Amino acid sequence: MRGLAWTRTLRGRVLGAVALGVACQVGAVGFEVVQFRRIGDSVATVNESWLPLARLTARMEGQLDRPRTPEPHLDDLVDDARAAILRGLALARDTEEATNLHAADTQLDDIVRAAAAPDPDNEVARRTLRDEVLQLGSLAEARVSALSQRTARAQQDAVRVSLILAAMSLPLGAALLWLAGTALRPVRTLTQQVRRLEAGERPGPVDVGGDDEIGTLARAFEAMARAVDERDRNLQAVTLQLRRVLDSLISAVAVVEGGRVLVANPAAEALWSLREGSALPEVLANLGQGRQDLALAGRTQDVFVAPFGENGRIVVGEDVTERLRDRERLVRSERLALVGQLLAQVTHEVRNPLNAMSLHAELLADELAGTEQAALLSTVVNEIRRLEAVTERYLDLARRRAPELAPEDPVALARGVVALEDERLRRLDVEVRVEAEPCRNVDIDGNVLRRALLNLIRNAGEAGAHRVVVGVRVEGAELVVTVGDDAQGMDEATAARVFEPFFSTKARGTGLGLAVTRQEIEDLGGSVRVTSAAGVGTTFTIRVPG
Repeated sequence: MRGLAWTRTLRGRVLGAVALGVACQVGAVGFEVVQFRRIGDSVATVNESWLPLARLTARMEGQLDRPRTPEPHLDDLVDDARAAILRGLALARDTEEATNLHAADTQLDDIVRAAAAPDPDNEVARRTLRDEVLQLGSLAEARVSALSQRTARAQQDAVRVSLILAAMSLPLGAALLWLAGTALRPVRTLTQQVRRLEAGERPGPVDVGGDDEIGTLARAFEAMARAVDERDRNLQAVTLQLRRVLDSLISAVAVVEGGRVLVANPAAEALWSLREGSALPEVLANLGQGRQDLALAGRTQDVFVAPFGENGRIVVGEDVTERLRDRERLVRSERLALVGQLLAQVTHEVRNPLNAMSLHAELLADELAGTEQAALLSTVVNEIRRLEAVTERYLDLARRRAPELAPEDPVALARGVVALEDERLRRLDVEVRVEAEPCRNVDIDGNVLRRALLNLIRNAGEAGAHRVVVGVRVEGAELVVTVGDDAQGMDEATAARVFEPFFSTKARGTGLGLAVTRQEIEDLGGSVRVTSAAGVGTTFTIRVPG
């Protein structure tokens, strides 16, 4: 079993198959080389030794058949024959051939001895010499024939071996192809699974079988695929959790790289209309790093920009318009409360003398009725009443009563206020019209809304308006009331100060009407806005929860 251990590995099987094929090829080539070398040796021996020797013995025999004495010429032939034998001995590669060449040399010695007989012309001596020459010629011819036959057999063996190898090469090649296909089939399966993993798909099981290198690699790949899958699941879980956290933020968060939005939460889409993959708007792209205020579409945003990566940035923003308004409202409310407390104290000190003055003025007016001094006293009484009205406004600013909500028809409320002021407005040549469709009752503090409408309509008349339009509508959960006039309007600086306490454009105004109106509306959770343009007119918009 240990001897076959190499077959358990792919490397061993491949190298073994290649070694087997190479061994067969080397054996075949070696055999053919040996055979062709033998053929070459035989052909060389025949050409360099036996054939010249056969020709020389034929010439020797021809010399013996001539009438003249052949000895001097025979010696030359013998020398040539001995030289041919020496060449053959130099080429001989086996013992048999060397033995035959030595026998030819011995036979040549016998020819020399026969030619050296005392009476070479004697018939017996000549016959003996001829027999020796004929034996040498027979030996040369026999060796030529034997070597020719051996050469033919070697050629036949080489051809037979070539045919056998050719016949063996087909099954051997088929076996090698089968072995290669069997060995590489798991590689193809493993490659397919690797490509699936590369494409982001989850690879399936890689069952290649065996304990060779491919089996080890397949098991390692399955372990790696499981680890990658587990890592991806963990990463997806973390990504989903981070995405949930990001989507739950009320602040807008956008990750930008290369001018493109990589990540944007719903707050960023709502605040800046950003979507993942879209281009970053120029107004955000031009922002520097750090925290800064951004005015966009009439609203104020608090934006923070931080670097991200090599050429990216993280943009975090929040609409702080309402927060700033709440802060301003709180500051204004605290200021008004402080002013209200001061005014309450002043009013308390002023109202008592005013009451006494009013009482005594009325008593004095009764006594002076019908006299010339009664007209002067009437002026005093009117001014005292105006001071009482002013102190009443101061008290309104200081009281800050809790809202009293109750269901009311807002359209009927607006028409009631207009009807209440109808006579006074007619004297001022002011036309007031209510534009509204019937709507549902809403929970509001009717007294607050009546005072606000009354104040705005009176201000419009006193500002020189000839036409006032009161609009009433319900938008979702809000009641919206607008008061628009065609008076001279205000510039931007004046419109920005109309709600400030004690600011007034009227000669005899206290500057508290609009301040009190806004404070009462904001105490209901609503707001008051003004839009105005010089020479066009002014519109106040009241929004309260309904």
